[in-house]
Amino acid sequence: MGFRTTFLMAGLIAGLTAVALPAAAGDLVQKPALSVWGSDGHFQGYSAAQTLDLSSDAEKTTFTAKVAGSLAEPTYDFNLAINQKANDENLANRSLGLGASWNAREAAIRSSMARSFGFGVLPKSNYIRVSMDMNASQPVYDRTRAPLARANVRSELTLDGRPVASIAVGGGTMGDEGVDFSLTRPFDLPAEFTVSLRAADERVQDGRFMVKLVRSTW
Repeated sequence: MGFRTTFLMAGLIAGLTAVALPAAAGDLVQKPALSVWGSDGHFQGYSAAQTLDLSSDAEKTTFTAKVAGSLAEPTYDFNLAINQKANDENLANRSLGLGASWNAREAAIRSSMARSFGFGVLPKSNYIRVSMDMNASQPVYDRTRAPLARANVRSELTLDGRPVASIAVGGGTMGDEGVDFSLTRPFDLPAEFTVSLRAADERVQDGRFMVKLVRSTW
C-alpha cells in the first residue's frame, strides 16, 4: 500500500464518474467527494470517496469506497448501508451496516443492525427500537496480539413520536464492560438523565451521572 497503490485507488474512485455509463446508470454512481489539504504551502493529505446508490423500491442501499490520509500512510475504507424505506403503512424498521478499513497500522471491521417494533394504535409513533453494533481491530505490526473487539446492544422507547428512555449494555475483549441507562425528558422536563458504569478486572473503574439539556417545545 505505497505511493502507487494510493494513487491507483484514488484514480479508480475518481474515474468511476468519468467513464461512459448508460443513461439508466446515471443515478447509480453519485458525485464523488474529493478534497486535499495542506499547511504552510505544503501538501498534507487528501480524501477521495465514491458512493454507489444500489437502492430498490423497498430499501435505500449505498456502497461507499474511500481512501484518505497522507501519501505515505493512506487509509482505505469500505462501507455498505442498507435501510428499509418507510411508507404510508409502516415505519422504516430495519437497517444494516457493514464496513472495513485498513492502513499500515491496523485493520478493522465493523457492523451494525437495528430494528423497530411498533405497538398500539399508532405504531409509527409508538415503538421500541433495538440496535446492536460490533467492532474489531487487529494491529498489523503485531499479528501475535489478539484482536480488540467490542459489542453493544441498545434499546430505545419512543412514545407519541418522542424518545422517552433507553438502555444499553456493552462488553469487549479489553474488559471494558459497562451498562448505560438514560431517561429522556421525563415528566416533560427538557433534560436527559444518564447513569453510566464501566467495569474492568471485575471492579468498577468509572461511574458517572450526567444531565444533558435537550430542546423541547418552548
